[in-house]
Amino acid sequence: MSALRHVLEVIDLLDDPNVTGEKVKKFLTERGVEDIQVSEVRGDKGKTDFLKIRIPGRRGKSQNGDAPTLGIIGRLGGVGARPELVGMVSDADGAIVALAAALKIAEMRSRGDDLEGDVVITTHICPNAPTMPHKPVPMMSSPVDIFELLKLEVDPEMDAILSVDATKANLVINYTGFSITPVVKEGWILKVSEDLINIYVRVTGEPARIVPITLQDILPFSTKVYHINSMMQPWIYTKAPVVGVATTTSLPVPGSATGATNAWALEQATRFVIEVAKEYTAGRIKFYDEAEWNTIMQVHGRIDEILKKGAPEK
Repeated sequence: MSALRHVLEVIDLLDDPNVTGEKVKKFLTERGVEDIQVSEVRGDKGKTDFLKIRIPGRRGKSQNGDAPTLGIIGRLGGVGARPELVGMVSDADGAIVALAAALKIAEMRSRGDDLEGDVVITTHICPNAPTMPHKPVPMMSSPVDIFELLKLEVDPEMDAILSVDATKANLVINYTGFSITPVVKEGWILKVSEDLINIYVRVTGEPARIVPITLQDILPFSTKVYHINSMMQPWIYTKAPVVGVATTTSLPVPGSATGATNAWALEQATRFVIEVAKEYTAGRIKFYDEAEWNTIMQVHGRIDEILKKGAPEK
């Protein structure tokens, strides 16, 4: 299975100063995606078009079934930083992977390769987002409040979440391709899922690259300390386990950099997301060990209320 064509089509679609959520919806609808919601979200720095896509599975909740639902969140500030910069920015990766995965899964379904469970994909489209200072290189900001977007991105139906985000503007994960994070659930940073490592290896043929996230990285953005990026922020509004899928580079690349879109890395990340969707919704893999989670809860208890301080209530 290749997703290269789907990735290239989405790149071409989003690399347009006039791209909108409605244009993306029209493109996906013509390609067989049936359930798409588009809503405009406004903020102090502009607006963006939020997209929510649901692709039903054979035994998914949308069909009154019992198969688990995978959430795929395309995290980003914007696909472009116009008028300051011309063209697609590095930060667009999250939206590209999320939409390419939606396109491929819908195509699979049209051919008879239905997944067992539903897949819910969320992201947003903004071709003229602002930038912000960040060390070691600048990163993209969002035209609207991050917490407003997070509340929309996290759907209650999601039983597990892959949060896809460009993660190139740092000094701790130096690899050209994509990497994954440990699992974050209710504020706890859990061990890296062996099931997800196995999928990573089969997709790439390489050892799994792991992003070394810390407690600082999962604190709400309202806590003014260093964060590697916003990839792990969705955990704040869900009890579902969250894993980051980070597109990465060997040297730091600003989120606001143009000409940085690596189609090969995005194709691998998209295939990884799709393989996880196939296995997770069929109940063949787990994001975390329930027995170990129960032990953590019995011995140590909840920490999410402490770590979520400063984030607006849902």
